[in-house]
Amino acid sequence: MSLLAGFEAISPDLLLGQTLESLPSLTLDVERQYALDPAHPIAFCWARCRDLERLERTLDDDGTVDAYERITRSEEWTLYRIRRSDSGVVNAYRRWVAAGGELLDCRGTDGRWVIEMRFPDRESFTRYHEFLQDEDVEVRLHRLAAGDGADHRRESDPLTESQREALVLAHESGFYDIPRETTLETIADALEISNQAVSERLRRGQSRLIEHHLF
Repeated sequence: MSLLAGFEAISPDLLLGQTLESLPSLTLDVERQYALDPAHPIAFCWARCRDLERLERTLDDDGTVDAYERITRSEEWTLYRIRRSDSGVVNAYRRWVAAGGELLDCRGTDGRWVIEMRFPDRESFTRYHEFLQDEDVEVRLHRLAAGDGADHRRESDPLTESQREALVLAHESGFYDIPRETTLETIADALEISNQAVSERLRRGQSRLIEHHLF
């Protein structure tokens, strides 16, 4: 039975942790994450901040950020594409993807991340929780609940995190181009999984998208 976990994670070594510490009034909402390069995961984050110049100066000094780009802006929120640094940062993304975790909600404010995730079972969450503790991340657990039949996947998001990651990587690497610009083996190497596993993720992800959007 799957497990829903709600918790806070606090550490300057988490992605954008230094920025959250420096700007307590900042609010960040993670829209999605993926990894074309396992050492540099990408996060799309909506930021609400009164002073964007100060925010971007802080991002420049944030050791967990390798690069960032302002994508679009609304009246209150600004969307950034954040490329994570490959050193001095907790590699949380790869750990929860490897554990079969799914990020349901992730908001950063008041110096901390408030996170809602789904894991295949209690054991996989326990392994991830122990990893965070080993990395000196302060974890404040809010709730653990059975995931089956409760808080089902949002209708707008039929994919699991691992399926989304594989599909985005395949698309941006040219796997669906004619002729193809990359191979299944290259994608599998980037995701650090077998050819068969990435093939299954792509097929299942495509099936979910077809079912969700065409039926």
